[in-house]
Amino acid sequence: MLIISFDAVGDNEYPRLMEYPAFAAFAKQAAVFHGVPTLCPSNTYPVHTSVITGVLPNVHGLVSNTQPFPARYPAWNNRETGIRVKTLWQATAEQGIKTAAVFWPVTGYSKTIRYNIPEMMPKPGKNHFVTMLKAGSKLLQAKAFLIHGKLLDGINQPNRDNFAAACMEDILRKRKPGLALIHFTAYDTLCHKNGRGSGALKAAFEALDRNLALMLKAVGENRDVIVLSDHSQINLHTAIEPNGILVTAGLMSREKEAWIPGGSGCFFECCGGTAFFRAGALPAGRVAEVRGRIEQNEGFRRFLTDEEMLDSGYGDAAFGFCAKAGYSYTAFAPGHKAEHGYPPDMPDYDVFYMVRGAGLPPGSATQGGSLLDIAPLAAKSLGIKM
Repeated sequence: MLIISFDAVGDNEYPRLMEYPAFAAFAKQAAVFHGVPTLCPSNTYPVHTSVITGVLPNVHGLVSNTQPFPARYPAWNNRETGIRVKTLWQATAEQGIKTAAVFWPVTGYSKTIRYNIPEMMPKPGKNHFVTMLKAGSKLLQAKAFLIHGKLLDGINQPNRDNFAAACMEDILRKRKPGLALIHFTAYDTLCHKNGRGSGALKAAFEALDRNLALMLKAVGENRDVIVLSDHSQINLHTAIEPNGILVTAGLMSREKEAWIPGGSGCFFECCGGTAFFRAGALPAGRVAEVRGRIEQNEGFRRFLTDEEMLDSGYGDAAFGFCAKAGYSYTAFAPGHKAEHGYPPDMPDYDVFYMVRGAGLPPGSATQGGSLLDIAPLAAKSLGIKM
C-alpha cells in the first residue's frame, strides 16, 4: 500500500489536476471521493494523524501543528510520541510488515518505521539536516542526501518535493516496503506564499503530477495506492492577532516578539482559521468580557459548537471561534496570502481522496466520504486489523 498526500490541494483544485497526464490516468484506475469534509481545526499535523489512525484529534491527542502558545518560536509536534493511539505503521510492524515514510507528519523518532525520512522543523539556529538525521533512519538519510541532495534548494518548493520523490523512489525499488507514506507540500507552500488561483501554482501542479508519475512507476501497477488531500486554503487579506485584545484588556503584555501572559495565565492559541481561548485562572466574568470583544472583532465569523470543541481536542478551552473568509488568526503574522485551519463548513473548502485497489471499483466517483476511512481501507489492503 502506497499513501500519497497532496497537502492543501482541496477538491476545488481537482479539475485543474485532471489537466495533467499522470493524475488523469490514475483517476481512471481509482475510486474517487469528492466533497469530503476536512477535520477541525484543518491543519496538517492533526489531519494527517487522523488519516493514519482513523480517529478524531480528541482521541489521538495531536490537536495542533505546534505546541501551545505562548512562545516566541513554538515547537512543532513532529514526534511520534505525541500520538496516543495505534498508528497504521505500528499495526503493520506488529505483523512484520516494513514501513517507509518520507516527510510524513509526526513520524519523528519513530521506533517502528523501518525506513524513515521524517518531516522535522528545526529550532532557529539549529541545522536542518542534523535535526532530521537524529529523528529518522540515519544511514538511509545520509545516503539520500549524498545522492539526491543536489535537488534541494534549502526548503524551497518544488525542489523539496522533488527530493522527497527521489528518496521514496529509491526506497520503493530497493527496499520494497509493505506500507509507504509520502507527503508532498509544494502546493501548500506556494499557495501560502502567493494565494489560491495564482499563476505561481503552476510549478506546484507540474511537480505533483511529475512526482505522482514517478511514485506510480516505482510501485508498479498491481499495488494499492491512495492519493489524498488534507485541507484546502482560503485567500487571505488580514491576519488578526487576538492576543492583542488581551493586551488592551490588561491581561497580557508584549515585549518585542514575545507575548507574556498576566497573572491569570490566559492566552489565545491561534490555529489559522480558528483560535481557542485558554482562560487559565481568569474569572468567569472576565472570560465573558473577552468573548464579547472577540464577537465584535471585524474578522469574527462564529463561535465553535460544543461538538466541534470536543472533536478538535480543545474541549478543555474556554471557547473557540473561527474567522470569515479573508481573515485568519495568528500569533505571529507570517505574511501568508492564503491560509487553512478553518472548520469543515467553510464554503468551497472540501477535500478529496482516490483509492486504487482495496476492493473499490475503478473509475467510480462518489460524493462524500470521510478522511477517517483511509486507515481502515489501508488496513484492509494490507490484511491487518487496526
